[in-house]
Amino acid sequence: MLLPLLLFSLAAGGGMFRLGAQTTAPLKASPAALSFSYQEGDAKLPVAQTLALSGVVGTGVVVSLSGGPWLAASPLSATLPASPKVLVNPTSLTVGTYTGTISVSTTGTTSQAVAVPVTLVVKAAPSSLTASASSVAINHVRGGPAPAPTTLNLTSSGAVLSYSASSAGGSWLTVSPKSGIAFPSFPGTLTLTVNPAGLPPGPYKATITIAAPQATNKSQTITVNLTVGPGLPVLSTIWPPRVTEGAAATTVTLTGANFFSGSVVKSGSATLLSTVLGDSAATAVIPAELMATFGALGLVVSNPGTGGGDSQSLSLVVDAATPMVAAVLNGASFVDGPVAPGEMVTLFGSRLGPDTLTSFVAPAPGSGIATTLAGTTVYFDGTPAPILFTSARQVAVMAPYDVVGKTITQISVDFGGSLSSVVARSVAASAPGLFTAAGAGTGQLAAFVVDEATGAFTLNSETTTASKGGIIVFYATGEGIPTPASSDGRIVTTASPAPNPALSLQIGGATATVLYAGGVTGLVSGIIQINARIPATITASKATPVVLTVNGVASPAGTTIGIK
Repeated sequence: MLLPLLLFSLAAGGGMFRLGAQTTAPLKASPAALSFSYQEGDAKLPVAQTLALSGVVGTGVVVSLSGGPWLAASPLSATLPASPKVLVNPTSLTVGTYTGTISVSTTGTTSQAVAVPVTLVVKAAPSSLTASASSVAINHVRGGPAPAPTTLNLTSSGAVLSYSASSAGGSWLTVSPKSGIAFPSFPGTLTLTVNPAGLPPGPYKATITIAAPQATNKSQTITVNLTVGPGLPVLSTIWPPRVTEGAAATTVTLTGANFFSGSVVKSGSATLLSTVLGDSAATAVIPAELMATFGALGLVVSNPGTGGGDSQSLSLVVDAATPMVAAVLNGASFVDGPVAPGEMVTLFGSRLGPDTLTSFVAPAPGSGIATTLAGTTVYFDGTPAPILFTSARQVAVMAPYDVVGKTITQISVDFGGSLSSVVARSVAASAPGLFTAAGAGTGQLAAFVVDEATGAFTLNSETTTASKGGIIVFYATGEGIPTPASSDGRIVTTASPAPNPALSLQIGGATATVLYAGGVTGLVSGIIQINARIPATITASKATPVVLTVNGVASPAGTTIGIK
């Protein structure tokens, strides 16, 4: 029995030794320190944290707190192992760092203690960045100065805040600076600049976006509304300026400035059907009822909207339904000037003759061209003139030879028994004009190059040129009294015996030799043919100037022939 007792004693002794070691297990807290963070004004308190206490199982512990009432724990007493919750309540605390201690001690004969530091950081709430306006309205009237820059202030509610700014929605809006800093009590400034040049009238919208990553409102948008008013239009011309009483609906062209797509054309209280072609041109249809009686028809262009209104009024003249002579021109050069005896004259106007152009009928041998054609008669001081052709807008006649010696001739047109008002023109001994290939009064002459070997005629042009020293043939009117004298409207049957000694010709600035200057067989007296030799000394050109002088009066400049 001694051995078992010894073993038991050793076992018991050994056991007591081990049990004594276990009763000295240290008291521990995990984590060793607690940290909390809170942002001022946050509605949610920091999340409670767990403190894990360990040591001799079953040992009682007591928890005590120091540092302030903001720190709490539960439970305050427990047996190990224990897991009390630690809570902080920063309500009413100002911004700053607060510290406290959680002290844990054991109860019983063996006393152990551990201290756990607690830190609470209370942070200031983020600042907000506030713009002085959430929207901006800008007005501009076309033709006026550009709008003055608009300023926005950016205010921080507390902290220093950086920001950036950008614009979108239209190239007409820019913002500067693109970035900046707003200090408390010292606002940042944004400048909005509008350039409305070229913008049609109407509303425009763009935005300014302000980004402040550190602010509570990290992004905000400012709306910019621009209204471009049309301004007052300007009406400068109306074409045609005249219409005839009883005319059908007529389209007129109006020119001026500050027109836009919303512009309308009005006559009195009537708004006309119109089309705006651009800033400076529009067309409008004048209805027949507005031209039913003669008089002046006032037209205005009107711009609706901000700064708009009516232009000044211009008159469209409604002529009485009688012939109206608007221009009396040389029939070759189409220049308005003195009238010479026998000159081919073209009259332009309205209701001068029938709607369809009518040409003269060849007279019987020995007779002149008729002085009344399709109801049209043209008078020079009461003397009817031979008519080559007539139409509503254009009549060509040969001025009677009996205007010779007069200083003024009175011209009028009778069509269908209605007589136009009188148009006065001065009278000259000659008024030369050269016929051109295009019939426009200037440019390439209606001329022929003569082949002296074969006698063939080739139409002169910039590509079919004459040679220096060669012969050129062309035509003119306004010579004056011919030699020998002729009668009104006579068709020429024989060539003139000799050139008019009062006639000379310049080609390329040099005097040309006139070989013939007189009537043209088969044409009416008053239209002459000039055959001339081109000076050999001139500088060749595809557009060599030609000037005919008769009785000291030169033909208008601008007529040419092609010479190689």
